[in-house]
Amino acid sequence: MTSHAIAVLGYTRSIPTDCPRMHRHRLTAFLARSFGLLATEFRALHWRGPRALLAAQTVASVLLAVTLADGLRLTDRWWVAISAYVVMRADWTTSWRRGVQRMVGTVGGAAACLLLVHASRGSVSGTALLLTLITGAGVYMALGSTRSYGWLLATITACLILAEATSTQTLWDVALLRVADVAVGTTACILIAGLVHLLRPYWNLPRLDAAQEESPPLDPRTRKARQRRIWQALPAALSIGMLTAVHALYPMPAFPQMLVTIVVLPMIPLRTLLQRDFGEAAVGLRMANRLLGCLLAAVLAFALLPWAGGHPALFLPALAVGVWLASHIHSGHEDTRYVGLQFGIAFLMVFVQDHAWTGELRPALMRLAGILGGVLMLAALRLALARLRRLWLTHR
Repeated sequence: MTSHAIAVLGYTRSIPTDCPRMHRHRLTAFLARSFGLLATEFRALHWRGPRALLAAQTVASVLLAVTLADGLRLTDRWWVAISAYVVMRADWTTSWRRGVQRMVGTVGGAAACLLLVHASRGSVSGTALLLTLITGAGVYMALGSTRSYGWLLATITACLILAEATSTQTLWDVALLRVADVAVGTTACILIAGLVHLLRPYWNLPRLDAAQEESPPLDPRTRKARQRRIWQALPAALSIGMLTAVHALYPMPAFPQMLVTIVVLPMIPLRTLLQRDFGEAAVGLRMANRLLGCLLAAVLAFALLPWAGGHPALFLPALAVGVWLASHIHSGHEDTRYVGLQFGIAFLMVFVQDHAWTGELRPALMRLAGILGGVLMLAALRLALARLRRLWLTHR
Protein backbone atom coordinates (compact mmCIF):
# COMPACT_ATOMS: atom_id res chain seq x y z
CA MET A 1 0.00 0.00 0.00
CA THR A 2 1.48 3.34 -1.03
CA SER A 3 1.09 6.42 1.14
CA HIS A 4 2.01 10.09 1.22
CA ALA A 5 1.85 12.89 3.75
CA ILE A 6 -0.52 15.75 3.21
CA ALA A 7 2.34 18.21 3.30
CA VAL A 8 0.44 21.03 1.66
CA LEU A 9 -1.90 21.01 4.65
CA GLY A 10 0.92 21.08 7.13
CA TYR A 11 0.31 17.54 8.39
CA THR A 12 2.91 14.79 8.61
CA ARG A 13 0.60 11.84 9.30
CA SER A 14 0.43 9.54 6.31
CA ILE A 15 -2.83 8.57 4.68
CA PRO A 16 -3.18 5.61 2.30
CA THR A 17 -3.60 6.75 -1.27
CA ASP A 18 -5.96 3.89 -2.07
CA CYS A 19 -8.26 4.63 0.89
CA PRO A 20 -11.79 5.51 -0.34
CA ARG A 21 -12.11 8.16 2.36
CA MET A 22 -8.81 9.88 1.59
CA HIS A 23 -10.26 12.79 -0.42
CA ARG A 24 -13.02 13.44 2.13
CA HIS A 25 -10.49 13.35 4.95
CA ARG A 26 -8.23 15.76 3.06
CA LEU A 27 -11.06 18.23 2.48
CA THR A 28 -12.20 18.03 6.10
CA ALA A 29 -8.65 18.51 7.35
CA PHE A 30 -8.16 21.44 4.98
CA LEU A 31 -11.32 23.22 6.10
CA ALA A 32 -10.62 22.64 9.80
CA ARG A 33 -7.06 23.89 9.50
CA SER A 34 -7.96 26.85 7.27
CA PHE A 35 -10.73 28.12 9.55
CA GLY A 36 -8.51 27.64 12.58
CA LEU A 37 -5.68 29.62 11.00
CA LEU A 38 -8.08 32.33 9.79
CA ALA A 39 -9.46 32.67 13.32
CA THR A 40 -5.90 33.06 14.59
CA GLU A 41 -5.20 35.74 11.97
CA PHE A 42 -8.31 37.70 12.93
CA ARG A 43 -7.32 37.55 16.60
CA ALA A 44 -3.88 38.88 15.63
CA LEU A 45 -5.41 41.90 13.87
CA HIS A 46 -3.68 45.04 15.14
CA TRP A 47 -3.48 48.67 14.10
CA ARG A 48 0.25 48.96 14.71
CA GLY A 49 3.31 47.05 13.62
CA PRO A 50 4.79 45.96 10.27
CA ARG A 51 1.71 44.04 9.11
CA ALA A 52 -0.54 47.00 9.86
CA LEU A 53 1.80 49.26 7.90
CA LEU A 54 1.69 46.93 4.89
CA ALA A 55 -2.12 46.81 5.13
CA ALA A 56 -2.23 50.62 5.27
CA GLN A 57 0.02 50.82 2.20
CA THR A 58 -2.24 48.42 0.32
CA VAL A 59 -5.38 50.33 1.29
CA ALA A 60 -3.82 53.64 0.25
CA SER A 61 -2.71 52.25 -3.12
CA VAL A 62 -6.15 50.78 -3.89
CA LEU A 63 -8.00 53.95 -2.85
CA LEU A 64 -5.62 56.09 -4.92
CA ALA A 65 -6.00 53.76 -7.91
CA VAL A 66 -9.81 53.84 -7.77
CA THR A 67 -9.82 57.64 -7.34
CA LEU A 68 -7.55 58.04 -10.37
CA ALA A 69 -9.72 55.63 -12.37
CA ASP A 70 -12.78 57.74 -11.56
CA GLY A 71 -10.95 60.92 -12.53
CA LEU A 72 -9.80 59.40 -15.84
CA ARG A 73 -13.25 57.85 -16.46
CA LEU A 74 -11.87 54.32 -16.79
CA THR A 75 -14.68 51.78 -16.95
CA ASP A 76 -13.02 48.61 -15.63
CA ARG A 77 -12.31 50.02 -12.20
CA TRP A 78 -12.13 46.54 -10.65
CA TRP A 79 -9.08 45.69 -12.78
CA VAL A 80 -7.42 48.97 -11.80
CA ALA A 81 -8.00 48.19 -8.12
CA ILE A 82 -6.73 44.63 -8.47
CA SER A 83 -3.56 45.89 -10.17
CA ALA A 84 -2.84 48.14 -7.20
CA TYR A 85 -3.64 45.37 -4.72
CA VAL A 86 -1.58 42.48 -6.12
CA VAL A 87 1.57 44.48 -6.92
CA MET A 88 2.04 45.76 -3.35
CA ARG A 89 4.58 43.90 -1.25
CA ALA A 90 6.39 44.72 2.00
CA ASP A 91 9.70 45.14 0.19
CA TRP A 92 10.14 48.07 -2.18
CA THR A 93 12.33 46.09 -4.59
CA THR A 94 9.77 43.30 -4.84
CA SER A 95 6.92 45.75 -5.44
CA TRP A 96 8.90 47.54 -8.13
CA ARG A 97 9.85 44.27 -9.84
CA ARG A 98 6.25 43.02 -9.79
CA GLY A 99 5.04 46.35 -11.14
CA VAL A 100 7.49 46.18 -14.04
CA GLN A 101 6.52 42.59 -14.82
CA ARG A 102 2.84 43.48 -14.69
CA MET A 103 3.28 46.36 -17.12
CA VAL A 104 5.58 44.46 -19.49
CA GLY A 105 3.25 41.46 -19.45
CA THR A 106 0.19 43.62 -20.11
CA VAL A 107 1.81 45.52 -22.99
CA GLY A 108 3.22 42.29 -24.41
CA GLY A 109 -0.14 40.54 -24.18
CA ALA A 110 -1.91 43.47 -25.86
CA ALA A 111 0.68 43.60 -28.65
CA ALA A 112 0.51 39.86 -29.23
CA CYS A 113 -3.26 40.05 -29.34
CA LEU A 114 -3.20 42.79 -31.97
CA LEU A 115 -0.75 40.78 -34.08
CA LEU A 116 -2.63 37.48 -33.82
CA VAL A 117 -6.21 38.68 -34.07
CA HIS A 118 -6.27 38.43 -37.87
CA ALA A 119 -5.74 34.67 -37.54
CA SER A 120 -9.23 34.32 -36.06
CA ARG A 121 -10.80 35.94 -39.18
CA GLY A 122 -13.59 37.34 -37.03
CA SER A 123 -15.34 33.96 -36.60
CA VAL A 124 -16.47 32.46 -33.30
CA SER A 125 -14.56 29.24 -33.91
CA GLY A 126 -11.44 31.17 -34.87
CA THR A 127 -11.61 33.33 -31.75
CA ALA A 128 -12.21 30.30 -29.53
CA LEU A 129 -9.28 28.45 -31.09
CA LEU A 130 -7.01 31.47 -30.76
CA LEU A 131 -7.93 31.94 -27.10
CA THR A 132 -7.30 28.23 -26.50
CA LEU A 133 -3.82 28.45 -28.03
CA ILE A 134 -2.96 31.69 -26.20
CA THR A 135 -4.05 30.28 -22.85
CA GLY A 136 -2.26 26.98 -23.33
CA ALA A 137 0.99 28.59 -24.44
CA GLY A 138 0.84 31.30 -21.77
CA VAL A 139 0.21 28.97 -18.82
CA TYR A 140 2.85 26.54 -20.10
CA MET A 141 5.47 29.28 -20.36
CA ALA A 142 4.52 30.84 -17.02
CA LEU A 143 5.02 27.53 -15.20
CA GLY A 144 8.59 27.22 -16.48
CA SER A 145 9.83 30.80 -16.35
CA THR A 146 11.49 32.95 -13.72
CA ARG A 147 9.25 35.72 -15.11
CA SER A 148 6.05 33.77 -14.55
CA TYR A 149 4.15 36.85 -13.35
CA GLY A 150 4.82 38.62 -16.63
CA TRP A 151 3.70 35.59 -18.66
CA LEU A 152 0.58 35.32 -16.52
CA LEU A 153 -0.38 38.96 -17.13
CA ALA A 154 0.35 38.67 -20.85
CA THR A 155 -1.99 35.68 -21.07
CA ILE A 156 -4.77 37.31 -19.06
CA THR A 157 -4.51 40.56 -21.02
CA ALA A 158 -4.67 38.85 -24.41
CA CYS A 159 -7.68 36.78 -23.31
CA LEU A 160 -9.56 39.78 -21.92
CA ILE A 161 -8.96 41.87 -25.03
CA LEU A 162 -10.03 39.16 -27.46
CA ALA A 163 -13.07 38.30 -25.36
CA GLU A 164 -14.32 41.90 -25.26
CA ALA A 165 -13.48 43.13 -28.75
CA THR A 166 -16.07 42.84 -31.52
CA SER A 167 -14.14 44.49 -34.35
CA THR A 168 -10.62 45.61 -35.24
CA GLN A 169 -11.34 49.19 -34.14
CA THR A 170 -12.86 47.97 -30.89
CA LEU A 171 -9.82 45.75 -30.41
CA TRP A 172 -7.48 48.74 -30.43
CA ASP A 173 -9.73 50.62 -28.00
CA VAL A 174 -9.98 47.68 -25.60
CA ALA A 175 -6.21 47.07 -25.78
CA LEU A 176 -5.46 50.69 -24.91
CA LEU A 177 -7.98 50.64 -22.07
CA ARG A 178 -6.48 47.45 -20.63
CA VAL A 179 -2.99 48.94 -20.69
CA ALA A 180 -4.33 52.15 -19.12
CA ASP A 181 -6.10 50.19 -16.37
CA VAL A 182 -2.94 48.35 -15.37
CA ALA A 183 -0.77 51.45 -15.73
CA VAL A 184 -2.98 53.47 -13.38
CA GLY A 185 -3.23 50.71 -10.77
CA THR A 186 0.47 49.87 -10.90
CA THR A 187 1.50 53.52 -10.77
CA ALA A 188 -0.67 54.13 -7.70
CA CYS A 189 0.93 51.15 -5.96
CA ILE A 190 4.49 52.16 -6.85
CA LEU A 191 3.87 55.74 -5.68
CA ILE A 192 2.63 54.61 -2.27
CA ALA A 193 5.33 51.95 -1.90
CA GLY A 194 8.01 54.45 -2.94
CA LEU A 195 6.74 57.07 -0.51
CA VAL A 196 6.89 54.61 2.40
CA HIS A 197 10.34 53.49 1.27
CA LEU A 198 11.60 57.08 1.34
CA LEU A 199 10.02 57.89 4.69
CA ARG A 200 11.03 54.68 6.48
CA PRO A 201 14.53 55.81 7.61
CA TYR A 202 13.25 59.21 8.79
CA TRP A 203 10.14 58.04 10.61
CA ASN A 204 11.60 54.73 11.81
CA LEU A 205 8.73 52.82 10.22
CA PRO A 206 8.48 49.09 11.05
CA ARG A 207 9.65 46.62 8.42
CA LEU A 208 8.01 43.30 7.59
CA ASP A 209 10.33 40.54 6.43
CA ALA A 210 9.81 40.17 2.70
CA ALA A 211 8.71 36.75 1.52
CA GLN A 212 10.89 35.20 -1.12
CA GLU A 213 9.38 35.24 -4.58
CA GLU A 214 8.75 31.76 -5.94
CA SER A 215 10.88 30.81 -8.91
CA PRO A 216 11.21 27.48 -10.73
CA PRO A 217 13.65 25.55 -8.51
CA LEU A 218 14.09 22.73 -11.01
CA ASP A 219 14.91 22.51 -14.68
CA PRO A 220 11.60 23.14 -16.51
CA ARG A 221 12.95 21.51 -19.68
CA THR A 222 13.08 17.97 -18.37
CA ARG A 223 10.63 15.46 -19.83
CA LYS A 224 8.68 15.13 -16.58
CA ALA A 225 8.53 18.91 -16.08
CA ARG A 226 7.24 19.45 -19.61
CA GLN A 227 4.57 16.79 -19.15
CA ARG A 228 3.34 18.38 -15.92
CA ARG A 229 3.33 21.84 -17.46
CA ILE A 230 1.32 20.57 -20.44
CA TRP A 231 -1.11 18.82 -18.10
CA GLN A 232 -1.60 22.06 -16.17
CA ALA A 233 -2.11 24.16 -19.29
CA LEU A 234 -4.39 21.80 -21.23
CA PRO A 235 -7.53 21.95 -19.02
CA ALA A 236 -7.28 25.74 -18.72
CA ALA A 237 -6.91 26.16 -22.47
CA LEU A 238 -9.82 23.86 -23.28
CA SER A 239 -12.01 25.49 -20.62
CA ILE A 240 -11.50 28.96 -22.06
CA GLY A 241 -12.01 27.74 -25.61
CA MET A 242 -15.35 26.12 -24.74
CA LEU A 243 -16.51 29.06 -22.64
CA THR A 244 -15.67 31.44 -25.49
CA ALA A 245 -17.92 29.49 -27.85
CA VAL A 246 -20.73 29.44 -25.27
CA HIS A 247 -20.26 33.17 -24.60
CA ALA A 248 -20.66 33.95 -28.30
CA LEU A 249 -24.06 32.23 -28.31
CA TYR A 250 -25.23 33.16 -24.82
CA PRO A 251 -23.40 36.29 -23.60
CA MET A 252 -22.28 36.05 -19.97
CA PRO A 253 -21.83 39.35 -18.10
CA ALA A 254 -19.19 37.82 -15.82
CA PHE A 255 -17.14 36.29 -18.64
CA PRO A 256 -13.99 38.37 -17.83
CA GLN A 257 -14.04 37.13 -14.23
CA MET A 258 -14.32 33.55 -15.50
CA LEU A 259 -11.29 34.03 -17.76
CA VAL A 260 -9.12 35.49 -15.01
CA THR A 261 -10.07 32.68 -12.62
CA ILE A 262 -9.30 29.89 -15.08
CA VAL A 263 -5.92 31.31 -16.09
CA VAL A 264 -4.79 31.94 -12.50
CA LEU A 265 -5.77 28.61 -10.90
CA PRO A 266 -3.23 26.35 -12.69
CA MET A 267 -0.31 28.49 -11.48
CA ILE A 268 1.30 26.04 -9.02
CA PRO A 269 5.03 26.13 -8.11
CA LEU A 270 6.88 23.70 -10.36
CA ARG A 271 8.51 21.95 -7.41
CA THR A 272 5.06 21.06 -6.06
CA LEU A 273 3.89 19.79 -9.43
CA LEU A 274 6.89 17.51 -9.76
CA GLN A 275 6.37 15.84 -6.40
CA ARG A 276 4.70 12.46 -6.64
CA ASP A 277 0.92 12.56 -6.02
CA PHE A 278 1.04 16.23 -5.05
CA GLY A 279 0.21 17.85 -8.37
CA GLU A 280 -3.52 17.12 -8.36
CA ALA A 281 -3.75 17.68 -4.60
CA ALA A 282 -2.09 21.08 -4.97
CA VAL A 283 -4.50 22.17 -7.70
CA GLY A 284 -7.46 20.88 -5.71
CA LEU A 285 -6.31 22.76 -2.63
CA ARG A 286 -5.78 25.91 -4.67
CA MET A 287 -9.33 25.66 -5.97
CA ALA A 288 -10.60 25.12 -2.44
CA ASN A 289 -8.57 28.12 -1.24
CA ARG A 290 -9.99 30.29 -4.00
CA LEU A 291 -13.51 29.16 -3.20
CA LEU A 292 -12.95 29.84 0.49
CA GLY A 293 -11.50 33.28 -0.23
CA CYS A 294 -14.37 34.08 -2.62
CA LEU A 295 -17.02 33.04 -0.13
CA LEU A 296 -15.45 35.15 2.62
CA ALA A 297 -15.22 38.09 0.21
CA ALA A 298 -18.85 37.64 -0.83
CA VAL A 299 -20.06 37.66 2.77
CA LEU A 300 -18.18 40.89 3.48
CA ALA A 301 -19.05 42.58 0.18
CA PHE A 302 -22.76 41.78 0.38
CA ALA A 303 -22.81 43.07 3.95
CA LEU A 304 -21.12 46.35 3.00
CA LEU A 305 -22.81 47.10 -0.35
CA PRO A 306 -26.31 47.85 1.04
CA TRP A 307 -24.77 49.84 3.89
CA ALA A 308 -22.77 52.05 1.52
CA GLY A 309 -25.89 52.63 -0.57
CA GLY A 310 -24.13 54.16 -3.57
CA HIS A 311 -22.47 57.02 -1.68
CA PRO A 312 -18.71 57.41 -2.39
CA ALA A 313 -18.19 58.84 1.09
CA LEU A 314 -19.36 55.50 2.51
CA PHE A 315 -17.98 53.24 -0.20
CA LEU A 316 -14.34 54.27 0.26
CA PRO A 317 -14.23 53.43 4.00
CA ALA A 318 -16.01 50.14 3.28
CA LEU A 319 -13.49 49.39 0.54
CA ALA A 320 -10.67 50.18 2.95
CA VAL A 321 -12.03 47.70 5.51
CA GLY A 322 -12.13 44.85 2.99
CA VAL A 323 -8.66 45.56 1.58
CA TRP A 324 -7.16 45.90 5.07
CA LEU A 325 -8.53 42.51 6.15
CA ALA A 326 -7.36 40.85 2.93
CA SER A 327 -3.86 42.32 3.23
CA HIS A 328 -3.65 41.28 6.88
CA ILE A 329 -4.49 37.65 6.04
CA HIS A 330 -2.19 37.68 3.01
CA SER A 331 0.80 38.77 5.13
CA GLY A 332 0.15 36.19 7.85
CA HIS A 333 0.69 32.44 8.12
CA GLU A 334 2.03 30.85 4.95
CA ASP A 335 -0.94 28.46 4.77
CA THR A 336 -3.45 31.34 4.66
CA ARG A 337 -1.60 33.69 2.30
CA TYR A 338 -3.29 32.37 -0.82
CA VAL A 339 -6.68 32.58 0.89
CA GLY A 340 -5.92 36.22 1.74
CA LEU A 341 -4.82 36.95 -1.83
CA GLN A 342 -7.97 35.43 -3.31
CA PHE A 343 -10.11 37.08 -0.64
CA GLY A 344 -8.76 40.47 -1.72
CA ILE A 345 -9.07 39.83 -5.45
CA ALA A 346 -12.62 38.48 -5.14
CA PHE A 347 -13.63 41.34 -2.85
CA LEU A 348 -12.39 43.92 -5.35
CA MET A 349 -14.05 42.09 -8.26
CA VAL A 350 -17.40 42.08 -6.46
CA PHE A 351 -17.28 45.37 -4.56
CA VAL A 352 -15.63 47.72 -7.10
CA GLN A 353 -18.13 47.87 -9.94
CA ASP A 354 -17.92 49.54 -13.33
CA HIS A 355 -18.55 53.21 -14.07
CA ALA A 356 -19.85 54.34 -10.68
CA TRP A 357 -20.46 53.36 -7.08
CA THR A 358 -23.69 51.48 -6.66
CA GLY A 359 -25.28 49.49 -3.89
CA GLU A 360 -27.04 47.10 -6.28
CA LEU A 361 -26.39 43.47 -5.48
CA ARG A 362 -27.14 42.01 -8.92
CA PRO A 363 -23.83 43.03 -10.58
CA ALA A 364 -21.94 41.76 -7.55
CA LEU A 365 -23.80 38.44 -7.67
CA MET A 366 -23.05 38.07 -11.39
CA ARG A 367 -19.33 38.59 -10.81
CA LEU A 368 -19.30 36.14 -7.94
CA ALA A 369 -21.08 33.65 -10.17
CA GLY A 370 -18.37 34.23 -12.80
CA ILE A 371 -15.60 33.42 -10.32
CA LEU A 372 -17.36 30.30 -9.04
CA GLY A 373 -18.27 29.27 -12.57
CA GLY A 374 -14.63 29.46 -13.63
CA VAL A 375 -13.55 27.28 -10.70
CA LEU A 376 -16.26 24.69 -11.36
CA MET A 377 -15.61 24.62 -15.11
CA LEU A 378 -11.90 24.01 -14.64
CA ALA A 379 -12.50 21.42 -11.91
CA ALA A 380 -14.99 19.49 -14.05
CA LEU A 381 -12.71 19.46 -17.08
CA ARG A 382 -9.67 18.41 -15.03
CA LEU A 383 -11.70 15.56 -13.56
CA ALA A 384 -12.91 14.43 -16.99
CA LEU A 385 -9.40 14.55 -18.48
CA ALA A 386 -7.97 12.70 -15.49
CA ARG A 387 -10.50 9.88 -15.96
CA LEU A 388 -9.77 9.67 -19.68
CA ARG A 389 -6.05 9.54 -18.91
CA ARG A 390 -6.53 6.71 -16.42
CA LEU A 391 -8.64 4.75 -18.91
CA TRP A 392 -6.01 5.22 -21.59
CA LEU A 393 -3.20 4.08 -19.26
CA THR A 394 -5.28 1.05 -18.21
CA HIS A 395 -5.84 -0.13 -21.80
CA ARG A 396 -2.33 0.55 -23.11
